[in-house]
Amino acid sequence: MNILLKLLALSEAKGENLLGLTINDKKITEQTPSEPWHGDFSCYNNKLTSLEFCPKEVSGYFGCSSNKLTSLEFCPKEVGGYFWCSNNKLTSLEFCPKEVSGHFYCSYNQLTSLEFCPKEVGGDFNCSDNQLTSLEFCPEKVGGNFWCSFNKLTSLEFCPKEVGGNFDCSDNKLTSLADIHKHLKKMNGTFHARKNPIKSNVIGLMLVAGCTEVELDNKEVEKIINKHLKSPFGNRRVLECQSEMLEAELGEWAVL
Repeated sequence: MNILLKLLALSEAKGENLLGLTINDKKITEQTPSEPWHGDFSCYNNKLTSLEFCPKEVSGYFGCSSNKLTSLEFCPKEVGGYFWCSNNKLTSLEFCPKEVSGHFYCSYNQLTSLEFCPKEVGGDFNCSDNQLTSLEFCPEKVGGNFWCSFNKLTSLEFCPKEVGGNFDCSDNKLTSLADIHKHLKKMNGTFHARKNPIKSNVIGLMLVAGCTEVELDNKEVEKIINKHLKSPFGNRRVLECQSEMLEAELGEWAVL
């Protein structure tokens, strides 16, 4: 009987907001927002429709994924670790923290804009699986990997200037990578761009410092550009890559 009562209590605690939930052996009360939260705070998969009664400051990571949230109102203003709000029904990032030293995951939502997101993220930034048509308001600097795959992007304008890891823009509607070197200045890893109808202007990737490999649907272009990415960074390898593409009658791909 005691076990049954406990299960019923847990079931009743789950619902619209956090009030009554127990997280890390600490019960959420009306006083919780006014008290600093020491350590991690994870309230994922609780059928939440609101973050009311959430602490304003969390020293560790904050995770509210896999709920039914349509807004980040009441979420922490300060987070010491990563911020994870994936797999909800968010249409806006309003009210999210302004600074995140760890990862920032807002994937699997219904976002049409990245407005209100942090200007800089210390770890990974993942905005994949949304309804984005533009990367405007994107963080200018991402310390880890950057994912914007499975959206409706037709341009990479406004993408981060610096990415500390891989850059993944797969499964979008990109037809060209024109001026990619003007938008993305530096990265450290692979540029993933498969499942895009790209038909021209990929040579700019040769001028992105730290790009070590490229993934494209066109295997001939992919092979040529990856061959020359192994050469020392500079204009010489750009010219050599362009020359080989022209010889292979891939002129449109060789345009900056």
